[in-house]
Amino acid sequence: MTIEAVLLHPSKNVSGNLRWPGELPEAERGALESAIISLRAKGYWASAFPEGDGVTFSSELKEGYNPDRALADFRETFSFLTISMLDKNEGLADTLARFATDRTVMCRYLTPVESIRLDTAIELGETRFHPPVDGYEHRLADHAWQELCDVVGADANPNWAPGAHASGTTELLAYPLIERTVEVPLALIYAATGSYDAQTPLLRLVLEDADSALDPIRFNTCHYRKLHYLPAKPGWIGDTAIVYLMPQTRAADPRLLQGKPYVLRVSNNWLGLQVDETLSGPNPLADIVDSTDTDEITLALKAALRAWNRSFYLVDLEASFLHLVYATDALCAPGKLTGDRQRLWISAFATGGDAARFATLLDAFDQHYKLRNRIVHEGKTFAALGLAGEDQCQFMLGVLASCIRRFSTEGFASRADARDFAFKRLNEQALASVIDGMVEPKFTLPLAADKGFKKHMGL
Repeated sequence: MTIEAVLLHPSKNVSGNLRWPGELPEAERGALESAIISLRAKGYWASAFPEGDGVTFSSELKEGYNPDRALADFRETFSFLTISMLDKNEGLADTLARFATDRTVMCRYLTPVESIRLDTAIELGETRFHPPVDGYEHRLADHAWQELCDVVGADANPNWAPGAHASGTTELLAYPLIERTVEVPLALIYAATGSYDAQTPLLRLVLEDADSALDPIRFNTCHYRKLHYLPAKPGWIGDTAIVYLMPQTRAADPRLLQGKPYVLRVSNNWLGLQVDETLSGPNPLADIVDSTDTDEITLALKAALRAWNRSFYLVDLEASFLHLVYATDALCAPGKLTGDRQRLWISAFATGGDAARFATLLDAFDQHYKLRNRIVHEGKTFAALGLAGEDQCQFMLGVLASCIRRFSTEGFASRADARDFAFKRLNEQALASVIDGMVEPKFTLPLAADKGFKKHMGL
């Protein structure tokens, strides 16, 4: 592993620095101590940063400091580093960001979420939700993050609550907070110190993770017929996104990130969502959100659950509808099955082989899928078609939700397992009678003899 470092020469009364991104790997820490001893023997005073990401130094040479000689001395003594000079046009933050390619660091974070009401702190998988400090039901002394308050004397006042002019980390205490841990590219942390706008990539990454933490809650409580109960996107207070980031490394300090990472966003200016403690505890959907597994089924479930939740925040209902249709296809993977075959395939997952539900859903799904074709190929809108878009979206939301539950509860080990499940259901006698009754089907019965299904199943 090559570790790049940059040398900053001393000037006047300011010591010089040797900097590298993050803490050194364990294997190199002994080499660092030896290098500092060798550098002192060459006529320099040197000391490692307590943060573990550099060395400060000055010259004790009688002939004074020579930049070229210093660079050579450092390259000789710190042979485990690839040392270059700082390009002032690039700056230290961007240089360290460039050096930190492929390195990550775990970060705990806190970010507010409006349009959500909490009676108590709850845990959902690896996420904690904290109610705001209000001075009576939720006091500062009882808040898990009371350390965020920097108001003198607040801890001595049991009725203290953040006022309208609260700022900094204190302002966070006025809102429900999401607490999670996320893996962050180290390069983003360094780049974010460069300017206000440079925080945008880091803010976006954290806010997306925070939004995924709300997925299990929305899945159980939200729908298109009551959009006024939809929680706001996490992170925003008014027109500004705020995150308190705490990198779990000595090399980066906790910091309050503030910015406007998106030009456009959707917010709920109605009631918002009441969340109670019954949601706290084990939750299979929270397990999907928190999982670090990279098998194809886990990744497909993560993507489907995210799509289910993202659909609410697409302003045009036609976009939401198409988003849900495509997400359902992506999860159930009909491949090259089209027309009636595709409808059968999706309906098998959505109903799990329940004949009564299958008969009802199959026809309704076919009608809704035809809407997809009119929106995509004819540019139609729900208004132009004389339809309530919310109802159409709610139908597809239900189909995708049923498929997500099926994949989650069946515990498929692979795409092949999922295919076998659907094909087995379609060939069971209970569904065969429904399929036999289809008007002008465009497939061969039995399905095991159908060319399209045989190719899809590799028969």
